[in-house]
Amino acid sequence: MNAAPHIILAAGGTGGHMMPADAVADVLVEAGYKVSLITDQRGEAYDDIMTDLDRTILSATSHTSGGLVGKLKSALSILRGVFQVRKQFKADAPTVVVGFGGYPSLPAVLAAKMLSIPYILHEQNAVLGRVNRFMAKGAYRIALSADHTARVPEGAQTIVTGNPVRRVIAKLANIAYALPLGMGDVRIFIIGGSQGARILSDVVPPAIAALDDEMRERLDIIHQARAEDIERVKETYKSAGVKADVQSYFTDVAAILLRTQLVISRSGASTLAELTAMGRPAILVPLAIAVDDHQTANARIVAEAGGGWIFPENEFSADALTERLHKMLNNIGDLRDGSDGMRTIARVDAAQDLATLIINLCDGETEGS
Repeated sequence: MNAAPHIILAAGGTGGHMMPADAVADVLVEAGYKVSLITDQRGEAYDDIMTDLDRTILSATSHTSGGLVGKLKSALSILRGVFQVRKQFKADAPTVVVGFGGYPSLPAVLAAKMLSIPYILHEQNAVLGRVNRFMAKGAYRIALSADHTARVPEGAQTIVTGNPVRRVIAKLANIAYALPLGMGDVRIFIIGGSQGARILSDVVPPAIAALDDEMRERLDIIHQARAEDIERVKETYKSAGVKADVQSYFTDVAAILLRTQLVISRSGASTLAELTAMGRPAILVPLAIAVDDHQTANARIVAEAGGGWIFPENEFSADALTERLHKMLNNIGDLRDGSDGMRTIARVDAAQDLATLIINLCDGETEGS
């Protein structure tokens, strides 16, 4: 091969797609490969990851918004993206394209298929996403994060690699889970993804405020909330005499998790990958409107392993959460068992395993494809 292999990572612009792409990019760049990123304007806003990669920014949008007009606009934006990427690939043919899902990944994977460039798909969730289902035929491999992922087309070539986590998370994975001594402080981390979650800000603060005085005094709350919710969330905690740090975004999530005993969160794939790696038990509130209800599928895997407790949105009330927290804080053993359960389903080497799959394809090792 005359030129160094060139790997394209194509990812939709949410944290769930961008974070695993970032983790794999670290491994590939360190191994000496040329790596570029294709994403959308939301992905471009992540200016603290993959900063050294060449970026192509597309305007592709999801077909699920805006009714018929929205679907037409989405189709046109994806078509424009295909022509843009196809032209780019003809000028500088990549060795391998890796799609991490989300509609902005579709033009890159479609262009790769048109030009007979080998491609790999990565699925973060326990239900194969629509773009990955659409492009499954012809993929060298679909790298899955979970055993028994639903809606994988018959005949698709799959391998379970896990969902890559950032290197800083992987390095902390072997540090023991710290239970509070006696009646010591318990840190609870409330996180709703990169944009926070309104339902967590509506339910969690009053639920904690309803605990008895002794329990509230033990709590150290770290709460990620939407900007418009921050003041009311702060006020609820303050009125209840609870120590709380409320912000719209935390840059040091790994450090926070290291000192956390319980997480209350959505059940997005990247969040769960980090929680399993670090062994942090969680109360999970799946996003009810998630496509194909994939967050419930993700949460179910955690619950079956004993690592967390599921609250469907229609059952997630302040009274119900207060009751659950009261039981947990009175029996810290439940938290310890939850930590152990989380670790049983962790795949800390996922980034390396997926990178190895990509490198093998770059090197022409296509046996069994």
